[in-house]
Amino acid sequence: MHIISLVLDFILVGYIGWEVIQDVPRYRQLKQAIANGDTHARTRIYHRALVFEWGSTLLALMALGFDWSKLNPKFLALGDSELVQHFSKGGDFNRGAIIGMLLAVTLGFVGMVVARIRANRRAATTALDAPTPRWRRFLPDFSALIPVTIHERLLFAAMAISAGICEEIVFRGWLLAMLHSTVGLDGTALVLIAAAIFGLAHAYQGITGTILIALLGAVFCLLYIETGSLLIPILLHILVDLRFALLPAPRPRAPQLTPAES
Repeated sequence: MHIISLVLDFILVGYIGWEVIQDVPRYRQLKQAIANGDTHARTRIYHRALVFEWGSTLLALMALGFDWSKLNPKFLALGDSELVQHFSKGGDFNRGAIIGMLLAVTLGFVGMVVARIRANRRAATTALDAPTPRWRRFLPDFSALIPVTIHERLLFAAMAISAGICEEIVFRGWLLAMLHSTVGLDGTALVLIAAAIFGLAHAYQGITGTILIALLGAVFCLLYIETGSLLIPILLHILVDLRFALLPAPRPRAPQLTPAES
């Protein structure tokens, strides 16, 4: 059984690695397809994401032998981790971290709505060939994934719920267990490396996006460790992703008129 789990671990690592490598050019193709007027480009990406999320989760559960008791941080020997001890304050940490995350999600959503409204107003008067401000190049790049139509929003909501469930099982449950039992990592290194891998899995969002997702992954790791359950990270992860389904649709830039047309 141990050999089978090990083989499945390697298969899942290869599957995730292949998808991550493909995500970067795939995201470029998505932006180009949207620019060319392909109305089904987003839905194809959403469907592919759903297949990947549930496929990787099935492989992770198979590698764990469908033993749900292994999705428990007490087997990770993290009690002596300096990082965990620094942030761990019992119930105060749990409540404070959860409340802080909820506030951050709420404020982040309000800020994104305001930013989208302002961007839509600028798009109404900005020519298509206007240069992109340099500072925007350092922002996380995921705007092409934001749904526009009702159908896209519903599908994105399903994808957000799936991501919250599947990514927590894979990147918190299976990944931490595999890095500890197979690779031999423990303590602070285990948490940081798992968080970094989670960030790299979102490399298509650029350097800034990768770093921010890695930090978020570290927070989810700590919540998983402190609560002893994936439930809170799953719920918070769903909320973080679900807000994008509620954002105002982006407005395309205004076409530049020639003197004759104006």
